[in-house]
Amino acid sequence: MPRLPDPRTPASPAAPHELAARIDAVLTASAAGDGGRAEAGLARLLRRAFERGEDAGVGTMTDVLGGAAARMLDRALDAAIHGADDGGLIARVFLIPLVFVTAGRAPAEVQGALPDVAAIAGLMRRAGALGAVENFGLGNALGSLEAARAVPPQQLFGLARQWGADGGASLLAPAPIAVTDAEERAHLRFLAGASLTAADAPTFLETAGTVGRWGIAVSGAIHDQLAVEGLSLLALPRAPMPWFRALTEGAFLREEVTFNLFVTGALRRIRAETGEPDVVVSARDDGTVRVDMSSPFDPQIRHAHRWPLQAADDLARVEASILDLLRDCRVERVEVQEAVLPAEDMPAPGIGGLLRH
Repeated sequence: MPRLPDPRTPASPAAPHELAARIDAVLTASAAGDGGRAEAGLARLLRRAFERGEDAGVGTMTDVLGGAAARMLDRALDAAIHGADDGGLIARVFLIPLVFVTAGRAPAEVQGALPDVAAIAGLMRRAGALGAVENFGLGNALGSLEAARAVPPQQLFGLARQWGADGGASLLAPAPIAVTDAEERAHLRFLAGASLTAADAPTFLETAGTVGRWGIAVSGAIHDQLAVEGLSLLALPRAPMPWFRALTEGAFLREEVTFNLFVTGALRRIRAETGEPDVVVSARDDGTVRVDMSSPFDPQIRHAHRWPLQAADDLARVEASILDLLRDCRVERVEVQEAVLPAEDMPAPGIGGLLRH
């Protein structure tokens, strides 16, 4: 049962419009058990707007929605982009989230494009990464979260109807990874792609093979193409996903990996110095979840981490990820604050070998 309160405070739209009313109606229908049909109706509304070259107010709403409403709009956007009334061919545009973990040499830079993306696509194709779908392409640019978010849904809608799609190569610009710290750090990038299928055919989400079937091979190939002398580089690919779902999932995965790096480092230090830590998990009014680790025997030994919440993040999932990892690491003394607390400065560096992320 989730215990953390939601610290996010979504704003209200500047002025009421049709999309806001439809989103409210879908949420009401979902609460009554009829969300599927209402969500499909919202996707049709969005698709009609995209056909006219309009954004249907999406640009306004994405800045003010949060939680379940933001996730629902993401699903409707993805459905609208790939939907069609005539069952014709569609280029299903997708993103592959990639979390890179770097350590060692600093400063350093990892190039923002794959020199041989065809080799990566070949590995995925042979392993059935998109299931029965073999007609797909990948762009070679490793794009940033900010760049992927900036692509308008109506542009994706148009690309989905261009059968000569270039695998999304033109959608994202290369974003090199700047390594400024020798400690382990997580970085998020995306590969864009498109698969050509009938609009009424099962999507690759329904037929794709698990990441375990191709993830290790793809990770190794990416490392070989991007290797920098003296730099430890680990690529963690995730399954191809529709565009808007991938944005939220990618951001979540980056924060999950970052938290994992924090916990393992902080626990190792505290246990080596004084034994088992006390842990406090709290929601803060700056829209973050904060985890504080400290020694019950030495107040100067403190480590802190912030998990920034994205608009569409599922808070229950974030809380479960935090608590599950602490449980797996056999941390026994964990306190979850049930009220939103004021944001605080992180502990000053240099105290007790402090780790802060």
